[in-house]
Amino acid sequence: MQITLMDRAPIEKVRRLPDGRIAAVAKFARTGCQTYLGAELGRPDLTTVTVYRPEDEVFAQDAMASFAHKAITLDHPGEDVSATNWKRLAVGFTEGRVARDGGFVEIPLMLADAQAVSAYDQGRARELSAGYSCELVWGDGIAPDGTPFQATQRSIRGNHIALVPAGRAGSECRIGDAMTLLNDAAVAAEVARQRMIHDQKFAFMGNRAPAFDEAIAAITARSTTLSGQAADVRNMARDIRYSAASTPAQVADARAEMIAVMRQPAGSSATSAEDVRNLARAARY
Repeated sequence: MQITLMDRAPIEKVRRLPDGRIAAVAKFARTGCQTYLGAELGRPDLTTVTVYRPEDEVFAQDAMASFAHKAITLDHPGEDVSATNWKRLAVGFTEGRVARDGGFVEIPLMLADAQAVSAYDQGRARELSAGYSCELVWGDGIAPDGTPFQATQRSIRGNHIALVPAGRAGSECRIGDAMTLLNDAAVAAEVARQRMIHDQKFAFMGNRAPAFDEAIAAITARSTTLSGQAADVRNMARDIRYSAASTPAQVADARAEMIAVMRQPAGSSATSAEDVRNLARAARY
């Protein structure tokens, strides 16, 4: 099944040129599993789909080379970028030195248009999103890290890279110090993913399994990555929910306090990872 996707990722190593343009290095793709809405993949009957990106596909020479010398656009255009519309859509370009960096692909790029530079400077667009096509092969499997998936990406080919407000590939894919707030659709997808993991983790317990806490799941999905600690926040929330040392009253009190903390405005000191960590400890001990 041939499909067009848009996966988000970051600008790093930012360097401003004397003429106002911005040169940077993008870490714009990663291996492993990513969660999509079923509708994104032509399967509206499915709430979410976990898709596996194998290392040998992401780092295939043809796949990496397909992102070289491509247009940078301001958000995703409603059409593929080509020579016909390049002048109208492009606000910059990628260079040709594509390289692997761990589980990511890095490529130098240039923001060359004043509008794009302004969007970056004002914090309105500080992540990247790769627009590409791939062959989506349906079939259940287990990724090397133990994550179950329902489909696999093959034959990845890049078309453009968009400068966007927030991304799917994670905080490793941010530009500079931008923070990500998930939109409602992404929150729903993340909550569904957490529910699936919860159900699989506790299936062996049958009726004795702890209930899935959708309120906590939604809050952690929406939480901003103030200090790049989104994973810590999620883990601490799980600690509060599943700690065997906690009494029901302690868990309820800690849960209520954490919800109040996580609802603080972005940038508030009350939303630091350390505060959430302390709440988790209080619930446990």
